[in-house]
Amino acid sequence: MYIPVFWKDRYVQFPRRVSVKDVGAGLKEWTPAPGEIEQRGTAQSERNFGNMDFGILENALLVAHCAEGLRIVADQAKDNGGQFFNVTLKNTFPYPASNAEQTVTLPHVLNNLDYEVHAEVKSQDGYIDRIEVYGKALNAFKVKYFGSAKQVKLRLHVVGGMF
Repeated sequence: MYIPVFWKDRYVQFPRRVSVKDVGAGLKEWTPAPGEIEQRGTAQSERNFGNMDFGILENALLVAHCAEGLRIVADQAKDNGGQFFNVTLKNTFPYPASNAEQTVTLPHVLNNLDYEVHAEVKSQDGYIDRIEVYGKALNAFKVKYFGSAKQVKLRLHVVGGMF
C-alpha cells in the first residue's frame, strides 16, 4: 500500500543570494549563500521518488480493476434489460387440441442458452390453462399456450443469455 510522502518546501533566509568569487582569467565561481535555513524541506531522493512511482502504479492498477468491475456491471444491466416482443397466438383446433404455437426469432443473437422468457398475457378471448416456452436456441425459441382461447396476445420478455 502506498505510504504518502508529505513533501515540504525548503525555506531559507535569502533564497536567491549567492557569493561570487573571482577565480582568475575572467572566470567567476558562484556559490549559493542562502543564510539561515528556516525549514529543510523533503529530500529529493531515490526512496521518495520510488515511493511516488509505486503509488502511481498502484493507482493505475486500482483504476483498471474498477473499470473492469464497471464493465461487468454494465454488461449485467444490459443483459437484465433484455428484449421485448409482442406475439399473437391463434388456435384453429377445437378444445382441448391446440395448434397455437409460434417461433419467435431474436433480433440479437445470444451467447448462451441460459436465458429466461417471461410471458405476460395482454389479451385473450377465452380460457388459458398455461403458456409454455420451449425449443430455446441462440437465435430463437418457441412459445405456445394450452386452453380453450382462440386468440391470445402475449408480451414476451427475454432476460439473460448475453454474458
